[in-house]
Amino acid sequence: MTRSQRPQLTLKIMFFAVFDVVGMVFFATGAVWFAKGEALFIPGFPTGTMGALAALVGGLLLMLWAAAQILREMIKPPANNVQEGK
Repeated sequence: MTRSQRPQLTLKIMFFAVFDVVGMVFFATGAVWFAKGEALFIPGFPTGTMGALAALVGGLLLMLWAAAQILREMIKPPANNVQEGK
């Protein structure tokens, strides 16, 4: 009977999680500008449609990339994977 191990939280995963959060902030900044026409955190950013669109798309891409990296790290087999019974 094999027992699956829980994924371990590593520095690499936390590093990618920070990028994920930054992507969420950029995405939210662009989305709020399109919804309300005002800045979310930084006054004066974004200044127009192109800046808001760049924040929205850039944030989305950064979130997707970071989430993919986190999933890749979590599905890797552990380095000390010892098969019992063989």
